[in-house]
Amino acid sequence: MTNKEFALWVYEAAKNVSDIDPVFIAAQAALESGWGKSGIGNNLFGITKGSWTGPTKLVLTTEYFSRSNIAFKSPESVVSVSKVNEKCYKYKVYRLFRVYGSLEECLTDHLAILKKPHFADAWAFRNEPEEYVKRLVDNIGGKYATATNYVPVMHSIINKIRGFVS
Repeated sequence: MTNKEFALWVYEAAKNVSDIDPVFIAAQAALESGWGKSGIGNNLFGITKGSWTGPTKLVLTTEYFSRSNIAFKSPESVVSVSKVNEKCYKYKVYRLFRVYGSLEECLTDHLAILKKPHFADAWAFRNEPEEYVKRLVDNIGGKYATATNYVPVMHSIINKIRGFVS
């Protein structure tokens, strides 16, 4: 599937399932899954196990944290930690990711996560993709992503998605 085909596939599904601008949803799916190339069992957003009781898959991934002593409960584990700067550490970790039976199931779960109270400060901006991205990682309430360059990368992908769907 090409990047455009992927974007249109997610965009069209998101229009029917989500209360959030489908441009944002398609952009976030593109970033988190490498345009669908690394989606784990229809999990296009890199959603980890958390309280999920459904099927999961253990995968090596990269995470960013503000301290060097983060630990995970087995079978999740830290492979390596490297200092990025005084306030940021890059982790290579094995994490359990949710496995979904369909794209629609993934989109529904993704929406439920973004509706949680700790993202409430961002919710009012859900139809303004660029502002919504900023609010999801602004350290007010919950923080959706850990990558230090999340906002500018998402803004770039949002622009690409708009070009595909216009």
